[in-house]
Amino acid sequence: MAGKETFTREKDRLTQAHVRRAQGLIARDALQETGLELSDTLCQGLVLRVRRRSGKWLLKTRTSSVTLGDMADLTVAAARVAADQARTSAKTGRDPRLGLQVYREAHRRGLSAADAVDAAFPVELAELTEEERRLNGPWQWGDLVDLFLETKLPTLKGRWAQQYERHLRRTAEGSLARVDVVSVTLDHLVRVRDRVHRERSPSAAAETVEAIKAALDWAWKHHAPRAGLTTVEFPWWRERLTTEWSSKPRDRTPTLPELARTLVLAERHRALGGTAKETAPGMLAALFAVVFTGQRAGALTGTLRATTRAWPERPGWEVWTWTAAEMKGKTPHAIPVPPEALAVIRRHRVDPTSRFLFPSRVPGKAVTPVGLTQWFDRLQGKAKAGRNGGVTLRPEADLFDQNGIRPWTPHDVRRTMAAYLDMERLGGAASAILAHRPPSAKGEPGQERELAQAITLRHYIHSQRLDLKGEGMAVWVAAVLEAYEAEKAALDVRRAA
Repeated sequence: MAGKETFTREKDRLTQAHVRRAQGLIARDALQETGLELSDTLCQGLVLRVRRRSGKWLLKTRTSSVTLGDMADLTVAAARVAADQARTSAKTGRDPRLGLQVYREAHRRGLSAADAVDAAFPVELAELTEEERRLNGPWQWGDLVDLFLETKLPTLKGRWAQQYERHLRRTAEGSLARVDVVSVTLDHLVRVRDRVHRERSPSAAAETVEAIKAALDWAWKHHAPRAGLTTVEFPWWRERLTTEWSSKPRDRTPTLPELARTLVLAERHRALGGTAKETAPGMLAALFAVVFTGQRAGALTGTLRATTRAWPERPGWEVWTWTAAEMKGKTPHAIPVPPEALAVIRRHRVDPTSRFLFPSRVPGKAVTPVGLTQWFDRLQGKAKAGRNGGVTLRPEADLFDQNGIRPWTPHDVRRTMAAYLDMERLGGAASAILAHRPPSAKGEPGQERELAQAITLRHYIHSQRLDLKGEGMAVWVAAVLEAYEAEKAALDVRRAA
């Protein structure tokens, strides 16, 4: 047949008689120049297209045509079923070709029409609601993340809870959230690990990997039927999902002059980054408190006024206390603070009506460890990513480097304090101040309540070893203030030169 293929078109309610007619035309070679298209009036779009040597069933729509099968493989009734199923698949966005292939093969093998349809076009179950799915399963990955965090987060403290949640929720970004847990593969998880490594950092990827393992362990041990992990005999993710990154212990120990010089610079450079906005008084007070006390920034920055008390046996001293829930060691903690340290801290006038000892500019909030870290970044001249791809520059550049200060973090003060007091033969006092050793108080509810609310702290002089701590605090604070005055004078000399 030369040129454009042409067809004679007829419409009728098709029967097997039309099929036999088409077979006869092919057998007699009667369609040498013009083909024949027989359209079914019972099934919209169903067409039997007959050419010189073959006949095929088609489903024609306004936008496309789908081949249903050979004329010899499908009866008229079977072709109508195939057309209906293909039309339904197209409406739902599915490719009907695979189903049609299965349907033709099932029909060829003699399956009943109903069985052939079931095999090729299985009826999808109604989609479960989120509540039904989480109650009875099967869980999707997003369900596992949410449900595990509901159990895990109450056991974590402070900012670590926020960080842990971020590490795990990164895994549910994108399509993985909708994948059934039973269908999650090593490939899925490695892709998540590599994405976090690429977009964040190697350490963030390592934390995400550990969070993934913990979530899967929890599901496998406690909720295997709902998670679809009943048949998993060994938790493969423990051995197969790995990361090459490992944390390295920090050994930064700033010297006393470096700590003191930082305090002087922080006071004299309150507006950083080319703006007139100054560092909040609560942040300055918190920095001095970190250096004076060596306490972890998480507990210290959230200190409540209600948990600080005068020490009757030592006029001018205060005792600051924290409950077990606030402490990393999960035991109540108290430290005595000398009047010299209190005077310097109070020099940075904070809102006296705030319930926090170190309030932020945001009403009802305390300064945070993250805020301290960001402030240190500004002091060290680190640029900050701005909106719309912009960058906030630091005109002062790196004040640490300019003044001979090696980079350090608030946590590093603890090493310096411990080393200094050890040289002063007060290593036991350092351990008690820094809560390296659990105090004799066991953290029973009654003791917790008393530590936070006691009218007098006389009960805790022994249990919290306040006398020992006081000896160490007096020596350390005196050394810090001596170094502070020396550094302030030295900076004045350099500026005058």
